[in-house]
Amino acid sequence: IKVAAYCRVSTKEESQQGSIESQALYYEQLINENPDWILAGIYVDYGSGLRRKGRKSLELMIEDACNGKIDYIISKSLSRFSRNTVGALEIIRLLKGRRPTMNSQ
Repeated sequence: IKVAAYCRVSTKEESQQGSIESQALYYEQLINENPDWILAGIYVDYGSGLRRKGRKSLELMIEDACNGKIDYIISKSLSRFSRNTVGALEIIRLLKGRRPTMNSQ
């Protein structure tokens, strides 16, 4: 199973830099320790979870998943994808359907 992780913090402040590094390290170790998983990538964004636009790693991760490069995504919480329910559901539907995302937003 090709597994990726998505990490996001809201700012690039020094206090959150350690958090994002810890998240990424944790997921990398978790994925590598599972013999059934292959690391498909660690995707990291800094910025608000209110909008999908501008979060380049999120967009790349969705594109990679839709193109079959990722089978499973792990994250700290659903709020890492979006702070609002509608935005989170849109992303989940895209990933579930695995349809191309380049022109959809």
